[in-house]
Amino acid sequence: MRWAEITVECAADAADAVSYAFVQAGCGGVMLSGQNTVLVQGSLPVSDELTPRLTALQHHLDRFGEFGLPPLRERITLRYAEDEDWAAAWKKYFKPLHLGNRLVVKPSWELYDPQPGELILELDPGMAFGTGGHPTTKLCIEALEERVTFGDRVADIGTGSGILSIAAARLGASLVLATDIDALPRRIARENVARNELCDTVRVLEMDIFDSEANLCDVVAANIVANTIVELAPSIAARIVEGGIFIGSGIVEEHHDLVRDALAAVGLQHRETKREDVWVCLVSQKAPSLSQDHSALARAAEQLPPIGGVGIVR
Repeated sequence: MRWAEITVECAADAADAVSYAFVQAGCGGVMLSGQNTVLVQGSLPVSDELTPRLTALQHHLDRFGEFGLPPLRERITLRYAEDEDWAAAWKKYFKPLHLGNRLVVKPSWELYDPQPGELILELDPGMAFGTGGHPTTKLCIEALEERVTFGDRVADIGTGSGILSIAAARLGASLVLATDIDALPRRIARENVARNELCDTVRVLEMDIFDSEANLCDVVAANIVANTIVELAPSIAARIVEGGIFIGSGIVEEHHDLVRDALAAVGLQHRETKREDVWVCLVSQKAPSLSQDHSALARAAEQLPPIGGVGIVR
């Protein structure tokens, strides 16, 4: 498959907003390099959908100035690459990374001498989102470390590289069920699960199988985007046992209240908000009696920007 590698040059304080725009446009992940001036890179498959996605992304980025964000230095630049070329680019930026108190994400090509008590997650992300470097992933892993207990049944929605599933297994989950809307991340996640010798604990499933099997969960994690969390809120709540935990991220600060209220509308009561830069991670707990406020869900869905549209991080 051919990929369009997208690059945008921006000021450091606009990097998170650009990253969010990339994710909304459909990029599975982003790479950041530089300090004062940051290069944000992502990729989209070359298909009939490429041009409208790029047009929506450029329109999104062009409006930054209207919302007090630094204007971009240049417009989007493109480079076309095959699978192998794009995947290899990660290796320049992905180094061992400490997350939470005990977890270390180690690239498969790097040597690392673990210290006593450290839990190692060995990853080759390829073209899937999830190295642990982005705030949304870091916040989710911190929440998992605090909430997953030995023997838990965990579900991972939008697994990407499989990083959250592998972390949950390392933290003591007895079974982790994961899925992703795209086939490529599912394949990469399965490879990473096998690399960590966790095939008996982590199952990366096709979406229809996940829908039928990912139930009675103690913890559900979804590092996706606010719109999708709101859309899936009723089904997420239905997957969780009474008193169980939902960890949701990929949410920018401006959408915090909308997503929190939408989760509360399906019986997922707010317990904690974790924050880094413009990103938030919501930790919610399933209430004893599940009641759904459909009007609150509808309000949240109406006020959130459409996926791939012009939702601006302010």
